[in-house]
This record gives sequence, C-alpha cells and structure tokens, in this order.
Amino acid sequence: MSVIRTAQYRSASRRVLDWCAWYTRDLVPEVAGERRDEIASDLHDHAVWAEEAGIAPTRLRRDIVLRAIRGIPHDLSWRAGQLRAGFAADPMPLGTRRVGTTLAALVIFGGVLVVAFGIFLLVRIARALVIADVEAVPDETVMIGVLTVISLAALILASRRRTRWIGALLLAPPSAMIGVLGVQVLYQVSATGTFLVSTLSNYGPGPEPWWIAAASAGGGAAVGFVGAAIWWWPSSRRSVLGAGDTGARSSATT
Repeated sequence: MSVIRTAQYRSASRRVLDWCAWYTRDLVPEVAGERRDEIASDLHDHAVWAEEAGIAPTRLRRDIVLRAIRGIPHDLSWRAGQLRAGFAADPMPLGTRRVGTTLAALVIFGGVLVVAFGIFLLVRIARALVIADVEAVPDETVMIGVLTVISLAALILASRRRTRWIGALLLAPPSAMIGVLGVQVLYQVSATGTFLVSTLSNYGPGPEPWWIAAASAGGGAAVGFVGAAIWWWPSSRRSVLGAGDTGARSSATT
C-alpha cells in the first residue's frame, strides 16, 4: 500500500495542517489558503520521497512531526511578517490588535481571580459548617454562589472572541460585590478574618477600613471590565472598521 494512503501519514498531515490553520486563522483568505496549499504540497512531496526511499510509515510520521516542531519558530515569524505587511483579516492596526490582546489577557486573568475567590469562599463556608465553626449558613452564601456562577459563565464568554464583550460586562457586578461579601463571610467563618477585620475596624471613624479597601478594589475592577466591554462593543467595532474601509477605498480611488 502506498505510504500516502497509510493512517500514519494521514494523521501526521492532519496535525500539521491543523497547526497551519491555527496560525493563519486571522489572515486574509488568499494568504492563508496559499500557505495551506504550500504546506499540503510539501507534505505530499515528503511522502513521495519517503515511498521511493523505502521509508516506513511510522518513521515518516515521526519525521513529519519533528519537521513541524522544528518549523514552529519559522511559522510564527512568517505569520508576524504577514501581519506587519497588512494581510490580517481584521484591518485594525497592529498596535490596536496588541492592545486588544493584552486587554483580553487581563480580563481572563481577572475573571479567573473572581471565580477562584468565589469558589474559595464557598469551600471555606462548607468547611466551617462541617467542623462546626458556625452554626448556620451565613446570609451572604447564596449571593456569593450566584456571583460565582455568573463569573464562571462570564469567563467562558470572555474567552470567545465574538462574545468577550458580553463576558467582560458580566464580570463587572461580581467583581464589585464579591470582595465586600467575602470579607464579611471570612469575618464569620475564619479566626484570621475575624482578627484582621476587628483590628482594622479600630482605626478611624466612619466606615471600616476593610470595607473601604474591598469596595475600592472591587469598584476599580468593575470599571476595568466595563472599559474592556466598551472597547469590544460591536457597534463601536463596526464604526471603526467602517471608517478604515472608507479610508482605504478613498485612498484607492485617489
């Protein structure tokens, strides 16, 4: 049987082409298609040579995978060159895309922190009930559970490009509230929390310092999430792209 028809060659080729499809995913279709055709042709030539040389299918698969791994730096360099040359499917400037990428990473990181803190609080409440540190479920437990579920759903939405603005927007309320609720719960279920809150509450008149700190941090995070949602807002995005397209057409006409 021809090497090209073996399962080993097909599986190796599929992995390489999947990788190619990933790093060309946001390039213009013509450039991405040419790159995939080039890679597919190279894989075919490699298999033809292997068959003529009597190379076993298992070794051919290993050689293709190793070539793909060694070629990763070149692939990423090629991709960066295409983006600099203006062949991105998204016509936004490279600097704008970098800001969006950084913002997405910050939103995901912030969302993970909110979800992790919510889960920690729920686990801490459950532990306090099991070891009888508290006799009743704290009043804030239900709200913390709801905010944690909302945060988890928002994190999933934020990880997807088309829905990340929704995820960022949904992360704002939990981030603003869960810190204050968390401190209140830890005051009830944790000896360390009780000590810290009691100590800080002795400084100065008015609202307790822990409440001010938690509310300020949560409010700042919420503002950040809302800002990210505005950055990714679909209508704003369309207007920006529309202006870019109009400018491009005007330049071409001129």
